[in-house]
Amino acid sequence: MFDVIVLAGSGKTGNSLAEHTGVLNKAFIPIKGKPLIAYVLDALAASPAVDNLIVTGPVKELETLRREGYNYQIVKEADTILNNVTAAIKLADPERLCLVVTGDLPLLSTAALNEFLELCAPYDGDLYYPILSEENCLRSYPDTKRTYVRLKEGPVTGGNIGLVNPAWFLKKRSSLELFISYRKKPLKLLRILPLSLALKYFLKQLSLADLERQLSRLLEMKAYAVPCQCAEIGLDVDKISDLEQVRKLL
Repeated sequence: MFDVIVLAGSGKTGNSLAEHTGVLNKAFIPIKGKPLIAYVLDALAASPAVDNLIVTGPVKELETLRREGYNYQIVKEADTILNNVTAAIKLADPERLCLVVTGDLPLLSTAALNEFLELCAPYDGDLYYPILSEENCLRSYPDTKRTYVRLKEGPVTGGNIGLVNPAWFLKKRSSLELFISYRKKPLKLLRILPLSLALKYFLKQLSLADLERQLSRLLEMKAYAVPCQCAEIGLDVDKISDLEQVRKLL
């Protein structure tokens, strides 16, 4: 079983989508009568792989939601994603991998969650990150607009969940700042790769295995890219168009 962190912090600057819908935090945007984050919590609660649940976000709203029957620990939101994970992961068991999930995945299903976790076995790494092909994403959700990176395997994008070794994360936290800030800017990420790998990227020969090896070397850990078929783990709600699509799908 795994401890799970759900990220529902908006940061100090707020969120334009939340403001557009009249709430202070986008995780609490109402969709068909319940807040967006509730869909994530429901999917997690139904999984036998989930043990301790930790949610970082606005305390007042999370306490209100918890009184409606949800069971989780609350961590007050910080100003950045990395600080939110850091605060929450300190409550997780350092002896086992911790699942990190963003709170804006209303289409997340228990089946998709379990599929990803099964693909990560035998759990001998420090970081597991889901990889989704453009072909599968567009087949499942043709109106979705995502940022894709063209690798040897074809255009791919990342999901919004991941398995992390808490002890490794806390040890290497400062080194992760750059990766987090560039998470949706693949060309900037190339700047931290060796010239040989950057050249392979432009020649469309850079592979997932290349990235695994380089990330493992840079961050002194064992990283795994996990190809997945469950496209819903990448369908987050960042824009008004995302919200409109999700409301139609639900």
